[in-house]
Amino acid sequence: MTANRTWRTTFGSLHNQNYRWYWISAIFAAAVMQMNLLARGWLVFDLTGSYSDVGLVSFAAGVPLFILAPFGGAISDRLDKRNLIIASQVLLCVVLLCISVLIFIDVIAFWHLMIAGFLNGVMLAFNLPSRQAIVPQLVEGSQVMNAVALNSMSQNVMRVLAPGVGGVVIGFVGMAETYLIMVVLSVVSVLLMFFVKLKESKLSLAWETSADGAHKGLQYFRRLVDDIREAIQYVRSNPTLLGLLIMAMVPVLFGMPYVILLVAFANGVLELNAEQSGALYSAAGIGALVGSLYIAFQGDFRRKGIFLMTSAMAFGVTLILLAISNDFYLPFLILVGVGLSNGIYMIVNNTLLLMNSAEAMHGRVMGLFTWSIALLPLAAYPMGLAMDAADPRIVFAVCGAIIVVFTLIMLLVRRDLWRL
Repeated sequence: MTANRTWRTTFGSLHNQNYRWYWISAIFAAAVMQMNLLARGWLVFDLTGSYSDVGLVSFAAGVPLFILAPFGGAISDRLDKRNLIIASQVLLCVVLLCISVLIFIDVIAFWHLMIAGFLNGVMLAFNLPSRQAIVPQLVEGSQVMNAVALNSMSQNVMRVLAPGVGGVVIGFVGMAETYLIMVVLSVVSVLLMFFVKLKESKLSLAWETSADGAHKGLQYFRRLVDDIREAIQYVRSNPTLLGLLIMAMVPVLFGMPYVILLVAFANGVLELNAEQSGALYSAAGIGALVGSLYIAFQGDFRRKGIFLMTSAMAFGVTLILLAISNDFYLPFLILVGVGLSNGIYMIVNNTLLLMNSAEAMHGRVMGLFTWSIALLPLAAYPMGLAMDAADPRIVFAVCGAIIVVFTLIMLLVRRDLWRL
């Protein structure tokens, strides 16, 4: 295959102008998310010295994300997904600016970060389902796998670059300046979304109602609840979708909290500085970037279920290896493997959910999928408590082992997923 053909295959979706604007906007949004993970974790641990407090701030974000994500998915099926992305990103801009100001005037406190975490969760509840469900409105059906992989790649590029940059800025300039940079990047992401034009969905849901005023608002809420019930029933009646959601939730519940607690693990166990902690985040990003590029190059390949199962298994194994690693260089190499396996697993799972659900259900199915993402910050708090009470290495190792055992069980009882 020629180099030009390889390029066109791997980055095929970027020939679509609307998807290209969206993709560039997503890069800036991902940079903000990754820098915020590092900066927030470092700031909380610096203020309190507690693993559980790092997890508690993430827990504050996870609660509204878990509660509101189905509503975010239902609303994205009824309203313009682009506008929902813009509005939620503006909310994040305001929150980050407030934190930056509080640090500048030297009055930042733990409870400020709890409130910021909560508002960040509200933002994500509407932002994530919309971002995941918008892809089929930007590209043709045969390009969905490629577009999802490139979307993941944009996030993973920032997982490589943003934490390292954030660590350098924190170390040499300051925390307030880091948050101010995140504000600027978030504003750029918002502005770029105004260039995105969505193709109309033939299956869009309508909001019409004959009621007025407060009764109209109540009817809207009841319809959203009915939409969510319909989505839950839809998933329950579809064994493939139900199995994919289970496959999404368990590894996220026991594995993904490493993303939030890694900075505290690097600081408290490995005794690394801010720059080295940022480099460890970048290592996971390198692996995830390689995984997303590989999936993008493969395009709409067969036997996606094999990739789903093997990558989930590898995710658990690499977490066990991380738990027994020391120094800086070995954890760095292992985290490349963590990011690679987790990146492939998330892309394939996301794509299979979209490809096996009806267009009119995309937003709501992605809202339910966001429940699994909400488990990440929710699980970070009890995992942080466990790390305060026991050796953090043991906690990582046990979680990795649970993922391995779970995947083996799914291989035995859900062979239909293996054959997808």
